[in-house]
Formats: sequence, structure tokens, C-alpha cells
Amino acid sequence: MQSSPFKVAILDMYDGSPNLGMTCILEVLNIWANKNKLSLIINVYNVRVQNQIPDFNYDVYISTGGPGSPVDSKNSEWDNTYTQWLGTIINKKKWVFLICHSFQMACRHFEIGKISLRKSRQIGVLPVHPIIEDSLFNNLGDPFYALESRYYQITEPNDQVIAAMGAQILALEKIRPDVPLERAIMAVKFNEYIYGVQFHPEGESSILLTYFQDPETKASIIQEFGIAKWEKIMMKLEDTDKTTNTFSHFIPNFLDKALKG
Repeated sequence: MQSSPFKVAILDMYDGSPNLGMTCILEVLNIWANKNKLSLIINVYNVRVQNQIPDFNYDVYISTGGPGSPVDSKNSEWDNTYTQWLGTIINKKKWVFLICHSFQMACRHFEIGKISLRKSRQIGVLPVHPIIEDSLFNNLGDPFYALESRYYQITEPNDQVIAAMGAQILALEKIRPDVPLERAIMAVKFNEYIYGVQFHPEGESSILLTYFQDPETKASIIQEFGIAKWEKIMMKLEDTDKTTNTFSHFIPNFLDKALKG
């Protein structure tokens, strides 16, 4: 047990909108800290509304998902601040975990691949396929399952840039033999310390069930996709082993790396 508190900076990318992601991130952090008998110091930085960014004195940095386009914000004040921070921290040997919108922005900034709109929004509990062995995937299957909620995707990896950075593509989206389209990149190891994912490993089963059962959420999904889509999401969420296993292991595996590192 380390004697000093374990310091975590959360970069809030929600742009002032309410989101369950923060609740879930705090939940997984507290469960992990209790298991490891650690005291935590957690500070939240509002990146998009207040242009806040943390210094480099934390043990771990978690940058959240968030709404909107990872492309249209380019050259805005907060976007410039955030990408400058990414460009600096990649050389600092600091542990960073990037979720969804943050992952997309990092892929854009480091030119990992092509960012584009999907033909339609991806939402639901879906399979993710690891393609490289990494302790990030300890106690997870192939595939494992996680919440996805995204309009954008990363495809057409820039192999020269990836090789020059020493980065690795770690996982791809679900296998779709009936769809003649490239599978999107779902996880990247940018260097030894920085990982990013396109999905939401912080999604906790009971919190997600409550959210998708909410009448407003249900009506919105039915209006956009139809009742069959909502029923499929609920069926996957009610099979709690899928999301619970990812919640219990994915981010904790990353935190274990940071604690040992």
C-alpha cells in the first residue's frame, strides 16, 4: 500500500451537458481504490466550458467522452488548449486513459487514422475484439462487451505515423461479414502510458439500465431507431455479466498498470 494518496485528474469533456459517464468513472475509481486500500484525491477539470486543464502532478489522468464533433471544434480555444496538453503529456511518462470523444480527438491530433461520421449513430452494448495481447484485456474475453454511443469512427490507420510513435492498435469493432466496410478502430495504445478507447468501459450495469429505462431516453431511441433497437439494448443490459465484467476489469486493469508503473 502506498503511503501517499493516489491522485487522479478527470478531464471533463461533457461540454456542460448531463452525463452518466462521470458517475460511472467515480464509481469505478472508488471501488478500485477500496480494493487496493488506497486513499484517492480526485480533481475534475472542465475542459470545454471553462478551458481548464490539469498540471502534470497526478498519478493518472482520465479524459471523458462527450457530445458533438471531434472535428468541428478544431482551432477553438479549448480544443487548442486540450491538444497542446496531449502533445506535451505524451512525452511526460504519465498514465492517461482517453474515452470516446477524447480518444477521437487524440486520434485526430496524432493523425492515427481517418475520422469520419458513421452512416448512422452506433448505440448499444456491442462486442469489441482485441487484436493484440495486452494486460489491459486481463480477465476479458474475445470478444468482450461494452457500451457504445457514437456518431464518429476512426478507420484507415496511418501505419507510418503509428510505427513512428511506437503506438499499437489494440482492438477493432464487431465483426460484420455482411457489411462491406472497414471495421473501426476501438482501442489504441499511443505509447507505454497512454491508452484510448472508442467505447465506454466505465458503463455500470444498474446505472445504464436505469438510464435506458427512463421514458425520455426510451422514446428518443424508439423515435430514432425503432422499438426493436431499444428492446435489443435492454436485453443486452439485462444480461449483466457482459457490462459488469468490462466495468469490473477494463479501467481497473489500466489503473493497476499505473499503480505498478
